[in-house]
Amino acid sequence: DEVFERGVINVFRGLSWNYKTNCPCKFGSKIIINNLVRWDRWGFHLITGQQADRLADLERMLHLFSGKPIPDNRENITIHLDDHIRSVQGKECYEDEMFSIRYFKKGSAHITFRKPELVDRLNDIIAKYYPETLSSV
Repeated sequence: DEVFERGVINVFRGLSWNYKTNCPCKFGSKIIINNLVRWDRWGFHLITGQQADRLADLERMLHLFSGKPIPDNRENITIHLDDHIRSVQGKECYEDEMFSIRYFKKGSAHITFRKPELVDRLNDIIAKYYPETLSSV
């Protein structure tokens, strides 16, 4: 569990505070992350790397909280999102059970959590690692 908690903390610490949507104290119903996709003349592409890994970490934690089996690396959010991006060029929105993701040509992605009750559990992890953060909200 601690490994997954570290993943949640890394996502939180990696958020850009340049967006009003991203709260420096907690996860809201929506977050914005940079550099998840890139766009060129052939369309959108998922950027594999740190941001995609962070998204997979978030998904794992949400599955853990909801009592669902944790997806393995062959069936996680990044695989499904990449398949969606490749097969549905021209539609910049992806949805599954946990997330609604809208991605943009500048590379950012707006990620809306579809289960708000699980966001509270994510915030409990942030409070555990940064007790002064959520107490000020």
